[in-house]
Amino acid sequence: VTQADTLCQKIILERIRLDYPDHGFIAEEGEGGKLFKQPPRGSEPFWWAIDPIDGTNNFAHGMPIFTVSIAAMYEGRPVAGAIFEPAADLMFTGVKDGEAQLNGRRITAGDDDMDEFSSVALDSHFPGDDGLPGWVCEIIQRTRYRNLGTTALQLSYVEKGSLVANIACTPKLWDLAAGAIIGWCAGAVMTDW
Repeated sequence: VTQADTLCQKIILERIRLDYPDHGFIAEEGEGGKLFKQPPRGSEPFWWAIDPIDGTNNFAHGMPIFTVSIAAMYEGRPVAGAIFEPAADLMFTGVKDGEAQLNGRRITAGDDDMDEFSSVALDSHFPGDDGLPGWVCEIIQRTRYRNLGTTALQLSYVEKGSLVANIACTPKLWDLAAGAIIGWCAGAVMTDW
């Protein structure tokens, strides 16, 4: 975690609280390395899931591949989301019953099959101590796999059709919430194992 993560999260929280003071928050940067969680103060179950810098390792090493990911959630489901890639000035957005957009233009997920020419994003954190699972090795051999170091950006690239799939092994809510609503709006399929 960098000072920028904490500062960015503070700015985001303050800005959202101006318009939605009774909403709850769950965010990556809490005290002592734990998550930040503040339940809603009102009767409505609105939450915001926030990752102030998804791709902190990239950011900290001067690699301009990182995002800001923010989702509004109602009754446990994302209803609006935004993923911003500052270095490329790309803003991915989606809202329930609406369309997915990139900088104000509609985007849709592709429907290509996975083959030797397709790009698939793979997480770099695999559970267990047994090395890479066999299915990961198969994907690596059968596709042009990628790891951008930010789950939110990888989801965004699926949503605009640049990647065929994204496989995340250990994601957190703030990694997925905005990408989930944008993905649903873009026609992407999301599932668990």
